[in-house]
This record gives sequence, structure tokens and C-alpha cells, in this order.
Amino acid sequence: MDKNYWKNIYSKQSEDERPSLFALNVVESIGVEGKSIIELGCGNGRDAICFANANADKVVAVDQCENIIELLQHRYQQVGNLDFQCRDFTCMEDSVPFDIVYSRFTLHSISKAQQHKVILWACRNLKNGGRLCIEVRGQKNEIFKVGEPVEGEPDAFILNDHYRRFLNFEAFCEELRSCHFQIDYAEEQKGFAPYNGQDETYIRVIASRPL
Repeated sequence: MDKNYWKNIYSKQSEDERPSLFALNVVESIGVEGKSIIELGCGNGRDAICFANANADKVVAVDQCENIIELLQHRYQQVGNLDFQCRDFTCMEDSVPFDIVYSRFTLHSISKAQQHKVILWACRNLKNGGRLCIEVRGQKNEIFKVGEPVEGEPDAFILNDHYRRFLNFEAFCEELRSCHFQIDYAEEQKGFAPYNGQDETYIRVIASRPL
């Protein structure tokens, strides 16, 4: 992951950041009240804060950028159900199982091999019936194949000094199934994450760990 890129991005963001549409969708469609959640790559913390405000029992939000985690730890130290941690989500140890593993715009920032590790980790660290919630760039995204190809990493490109890898929708769903997930919802379309007047195409998947 482009750690320096993200450290620079986070240093410029304002405190007032609304939750993503995906976070709001998870709150509405799945429900988070009383549940334990881990967010992989929390960035400025806006979605983790949304889950905590929606009365999740516990929200663990991890990111590898020290500057944003230190800021969030200081700002939200009095919020009892919210725990910001500086960790690399591609190489975490197993923990007490969660009800929800949440990843928005993070899987396309890591390699395919790292992605598979994360999916396996999620399967091991979700409760039976727990949900894996993912939003990510796919190959129908409008900037797919824009930029400099990354050697040895198919479907990955460097654009504006930033690494992005674009997932094949069907292959990704099959990978989840091969890791013993049940697909509850899966779409690749516009409307998921409009931003600054643009409405690009993204993948959104919600999968369950079988009971």
C-alpha cells in the first residue's frame, strides 16, 4: 500500500467527514447495533465513527498511517466503543471473532496475494453467520488501464504516483466462495460512491460466513 501517499492525503483532510454511502448501507441493511466490527484500512475514521454512533458494541478500526491514527486516538479517546489501531491489515494475527469485517476502497490498494490473505483472515476471524462487507474498484471502473502498468501484477496501475489494482468481479466472487463464504449481495455498477460530480463504477459485495 502507498503509505506515504495516504499519510499526505490524511494530513490535508478536514475534521468534518461524512460517512460513506456504503457505511450507511451496512447500518441500514445489516444493522450494527450491539455488534462487533473491524474496519480494514479506516483512513480518516469516518465510517468507523458512523458504526460507533449507530451503537455498535465495539468498533476496531485499523490503518497503517501513524499520523491519522494518532490524531483519531486523541480525538476519540473518550468514545468507549471505538478503538483506533495503527496496524497493517494485510498481516494481522487472529483475534476474538467479529460480527462484521468491513473493507471499503482498501482491497484495490494491495496485491492479489495480499487480498487472498485478507479474505482467509476474515473467514477465520468472523463469527459463524458474520458478514464480510467490501466495496472496491473493479475492471468496469472508468480508470481501469489508465496509468503505468505494474510489472508482475496483472490489472494494477500507477496513476498520479498511486497504486491501484482492479478486481475482476466474477473471479472475486468465486474467490470468496472458494474461501467458504456465501454471497448475500454482489453488484458492479454506478451509484455506489458518487464524488465531486462523478459517478464511477464500483464493486460492492456482502458475504456471510456460514453458520
